Amino acid sequence: MAKLKIYTFPDAVLAKKAIPIERVGKDYFKLADNMLETMYDAPGIGLAANQVGILERIIVVDTEYEVTDPEDLKPGDPVPAGEVVNGQIISGKNPLILINPEIVFREGKSSMKEACLSVPDYTAEVQRSEIIKVRYQNIDGLTKTLDAEGLLAVCLQHEMDHLEGTLFIDRLSQLKKEFAKKKLIKARKLEEGS
Repeated sequence: MAKLKIYTFPDAVLAKKAIPIERVGKDYFKLADNMLETMYDAPGIGLAANQVGILERIIVVDTEYEVTDPEDLKPGDPVPAGEVVNGQIISGKNPLILINPEIVFREGKSSMKEACLSVPDYTAEVQRSEIIKVRYQNIDGLTKTLDAEGLLAVCLQHEMDHLEGTLFIDRLSQLKKEFAKKKLIKARKLEEGS
């Protein structure tokens, strides 16, 4: 497995629409593994192929894993079983790999504060569907459906937006969106030293 580069706003690849995957082949096993490693390492709960510079319709999510910093453990605390990534213990993994995902049912509305690996150091309240049903292909190419609500529903909608070239900041009011973009561009310029 290899850690991939995560593109950040305003990188152009984030505004492009991903193309459907015609045939799920063995090369997608490696891509999915690399995307999961990148997501856990960041750490994040979801990652779309656009975010790693690949314009194909594949996302990975895991809203159930836990990250433990060994320094936070007190003497006598049990050490959680899991793997060490970047000095952190990752346990309780339940990754999902969705190829060509599409929402086939939506119900209700809810708002949740969102963040994004491609929009570092910025969070905002975003309104999404409360309950969704997603049709997708799994890594073996089989068509499946997934019912989701709560954090999983938000995460899936967020990652599927990436496949359309949409960031969560694009869902904000015009004023908030402009403010966020200016702030992010300024931070990026400072980071790059220009």
